[in-house]
Amino acid sequence: MKFIHGFKKPALLMLLGLALSNQAVADEAKDIAAIEQVAQRWIELYTAGDLDRLMTLYTDDAIVALHGRPALRGVEQIRNFFAPGMGKSRVTFEIDIEEIQIHGDTAHLLSKYYLTAEPRSGGDTYRDAGRSLLIYKRNADNEWKLYLDIDQATPDAQFQIQGSE
Repeated sequence: MKFIHGFKKPALLMLLGLALSNQAVADEAKDIAAIEQVAQRWIELYTAGDLDRLMTLYTDDAIVALHGRPALRGVEQIRNFFAPGMGKSRVTFEIDIEEIQIHGDTAHLLSKYYLTAEPRSGGDTYRDAGRSLLIYKRNADNEWKLYLDIDQATPDAQFQIQGSE
């Protein structure tokens, strides 16, 4: 067996493999944290009613498919959908992340979501809960952008009724 600088070749290859594996795990953890940060930023901007900055989180060709509505294709359709209601309600939006997986320059985030919007001018409070599948794409600047947002009502993601267990 040939030695390379004091190491047997198989041992050196094993150490190199471990180092690459550790780097891959570190890179994935960094990507997951970045995606969680983009998801949190989306919530902050949406609840603040900041439509212009919210749109910067999407790819130009993004698709939003909300349950019971036709798909919105592209940033302009998404903007036009959100614009009429932005800032007109006190909004609470929470997510319960169930899974994030990275697939090269694409990633998905699966979560339960809970939205409450109380109109500032009075009226009925809107509540929506369900599950979201979000697909993110990494752009040339190494930023994760939202490409696909699919929301659906689901019986295991509902608001708890006060006083019930």
